[in-house]
Amino acid sequence: MKKPKIFLLLLFSIIYLLLNNQPVFSQERNIFGLHLTQDSDIHKTKDIINSSNADWGWTTIVIPLNNLNHNAWQNFFNNCRKYHIIPIIRLATTQQNAIWQSPVYQDIDKLANFLNSLNWPTKTQHIILFNEPNQSKEWGGKINPRHYTDIAVYASQKLKKLNPNFYILSAGLDLAAPDKNPQFMSADTFYRQIIEYKSDYFNNIDAISSHSYPNPGFIGKPTDIGKFSILGYQWELDFLKSLGINKNFPIFITETGWPHREGESNNNQFYTLNTATDFLKSAILLWQQDIRIQAVTPFIFNYPYSPFDHFSWVDKQENLYPQYQKIIDIPKQQNNPQQITESELVKKKLPFIIFPQKKYQGKIKLKNTGQSIWGENETSFCLSPQSTANVELGPICTNHEIIEPGQTHEFKFTFQIIPSEIPQSNTFISWKNIDPIQLTPITKNSLIFRPKTNIKQKILNFLKKLRNLNL
Repeated sequence: MKKPKIFLLLLFSIIYLLLNNQPVFSQERNIFGLHLTQDSDIHKTKDIINSSNADWGWTTIVIPLNNLNHNAWQNFFNNCRKYHIIPIIRLATTQQNAIWQSPVYQDIDKLANFLNSLNWPTKTQHIILFNEPNQSKEWGGKINPRHYTDIAVYASQKLKKLNPNFYILSAGLDLAAPDKNPQFMSADTFYRQIIEYKSDYFNNIDAISSHSYPNPGFIGKPTDIGKFSILGYQWELDFLKSLGINKNFPIFITETGWPHREGESNNNQFYTLNTATDFLKSAILLWQQDIRIQAVTPFIFNYPYSPFDHFSWVDKQENLYPQYQKIIDIPKQQNNPQQITESELVKKKLPFIIFPQKKYQGKIKLKNTGQSIWGENETSFCLSPQSTANVELGPICTNHEIIEPGQTHEFKFTFQIIPSEIPQSNTFISWKNIDPIQLTPITKNSLIFRPKTNIKQKILNFLKKLRNLNL
């Protein structure tokens, strides 16, 4: 009797979490990813992100207001889809004199509408609401927690109104920042001012984006704890709970890592590449054990120039530093994100005359209008027949073909009319999620059918137009 009781207790716990909008965490997940500076790096990093049996790893990348090129970003998303990589998009404005401009509401509208116009690779669409607003250079030269809160709430509501599948992450804060106006505000002061002004902010975000770096000075160790350590996210959660925010937030560590001594010029304050990668490996193994952590995207894959040359995984020739192989070799899990699978009827072809009790072959052309790729090792696309009882109809399924979103494919199918007592005028062929194809008797009560068309009406409309032209 103990096992059923344990099962029921677990079931009720899951139902409670779902009803109270609390996340259900899973031990089996792939947290590994990389932070990219340019969309073209997706090709070079695909085998790193999904290394050691991983699948559907992560990438964090910035989309700034002055780079809303639909073709370029749709191509990036298509590559993410093809390579099984989940993008985390960080919103950004534009830089002027090394200062990121603080966004206005029109900027949010523009970014939101653009992001909603793209066909994302997964159903859940991850968005980070800007970057380290507790640094003045990241927010128009002036730290303003109230303005950030207003903008963040507006952005979240705008995005979710456009598409409820947008998943909103808070801006990662600089956890090492002191209270030093006007350049810096500490994370605890920033969080406290958000709560004092508008605690509803936390109801408008789905997860915490954390910059859990090994501070101070990026030279901490993986065994350190506290606000300035690689467990900085734990400090954030504990601090928010101490201020009355009891929501169980998932964690996305979208920036982290140890800078290495090697760069444009050696910086002996940092660890060697050997030590830096050993420490990162230890950190990843530690983070994998915390089920609240959904993703870790170390900063940064390709930036071998100042000021981030010491964080870069590649040198100026874009060769991977060999010491990072130990990170690639870490055993990893597989994610299985939901994707929207949809199709649209483009064309159908059936025999002109259909006799009963005779097998026929038809053709139907469908367009892939969803997110998933149909085919082998991808989404198994197979639509079950949903026709009237007097029609024997086979399913339509992909075999070895690969059909990407936006592409069309012609399916062949077989069908047969079986004499039935149901009214013959109600006969149709259909599959799940496909509009019915009506079959109509050639004469009343006939057992011989033809596909129902609107040719007669089209001819009448054409003749009417001709008559009007002559008048």
